[in-house]
Amino acid sequence: REIGASEQTLKRILHPQKEKKGQLDEVAYTLYQQSLYGRVSNVFFGSMTSNVVNKYPKIFTDLSRAIRSSNLRILSKTYLSMMMFTSALVGVAALAVTAFIALVMQMPLLFVAVSSVFVGGATAIIAAGIFLVYPSLVANSRNRMIKDDLPFVIIHMAAVAGSGAKPLSMFKLIASSGEYRGLEGEIKKILNYVNLFGYNMSTALKTVASTTPSPRFRDLLTGMIATMESGGSMKSYLQSMADDAMHTYSLERKKYVEVLSTYSDIYTGIL
Repeated sequence: REIGASEQTLKRILHPQKEKKGQLDEVAYTLYQQSLYGRVSNVFFGSMTSNVVNKYPKIFTDLSRAIRSSNLRILSKTYLSMMMFTSALVGVAALAVTAFIALVMQMPLLFVAVSSVFVGGATAIIAAGIFLVYPSLVANSRNRMIKDDLPFVIIHMAAVAGSGAKPLSMFKLIASSGEYRGLEGEIKKILNYVNLFGYNMSTALKTVASTTPSPRFRDLLTGMIATMESGGSMKSYLQSMADDAMHTYSLERKKYVEVLSTYSDIYTGIL
């Protein structure tokens, strides 16, 4: 008490743990690494990407939000550079192939030029459209996965909270279990914001809630934030959320079975 030493410090000094040979340290956060293709795309189209972002901020904002919701491990500007680079490569390849086929078929030069430019331009536009739509498709897929795992995650969280564990420890246990693939990306974001960027738990939950593709998970995080800031019982809140989640899950399963039964009756009647 006189020197102000904490109990954990005294335990570490009085009972030092011997490091085991070959033991790996637990990683408290994960880092993203840029791919070679992304670096090459930035070299060729980095400046053009900056101009597009400045001229069309609305499109870039929507794309950035979709990329964050989809949990793609790539920066928004790099993704835009990759889109332009890929569209250019695909367009040039389509142009060359079309011109080669038309020349082999001994078509007129005017037809060769027009058809090659048209096919190359159309292919480049299609490739760019696929890049723009892809993050939203991934985000919708993640939303369905989170929806399937969320009831069981809430039950797990309620059980851990019942033991008196803090929210950060609760998320660490869920992430280390590896049982909830749908929510793994969101939980890792929370751990990154706290352990790597130094956010407090409330700010980390608010940041993840603003980008998650699942409205239900957003509501859960918002409720946890309100409970922590108001000094409420996290155990009681998670227990009530677990009861509601399982009730909703059972109703959705029942509805799904009824739909399958209806389709079965229709199929039997037609047969």
